[in-house]
Amino acid sequence: MERSYLLLTGALSGLVSLLAHAVLWSIAEMIQPRIQAANIGSRQLDVPDILLHLVAGIALGWLFWMSWGLAALVDVSWWQRGLIFGGITCLALAIPAVISVARARQVGIGTTLLLSSRWATTCLIAGLACSWSWDRGM
Repeated sequence: MERSYLLLTGALSGLVSLLAHAVLWSIAEMIQPRIQAANIGSRQLDVPDILLHLVAGIALGWLFWMSWGLAALVDVSWWQRGLIFGGITCLALAIPAVISVARARQVGIGTTLLLSSRWATTCLIAGLACSWSWDRGM
């Protein structure tokens, strides 16, 4: 598998994950209007946030390439491999970082959950996209 192709896939998946999270969060706000009243969904994305997710997508693509696409997992489909990779990276990298930032900045639980769900979406979509690309390239 070409490394640059996985890096591009990771970058695009980082951006697509922000779009997917915004759509899902909007649906959640429509279903439960008090979420909007709690003021946790009103945090808008700015350019540094978008660039951070773009770079994180590139890093996740590189990490997937370095792991050889989790080649040790045999007899699993591409989407299972992608969910496993996304879950591992979310639990090992994203959630501890979000909790650390939340403690340092003393933000509320609602904002912490919003950031955690945003980073979980990024990890899962990047894992799925890289796994699909890896499967198509082999």
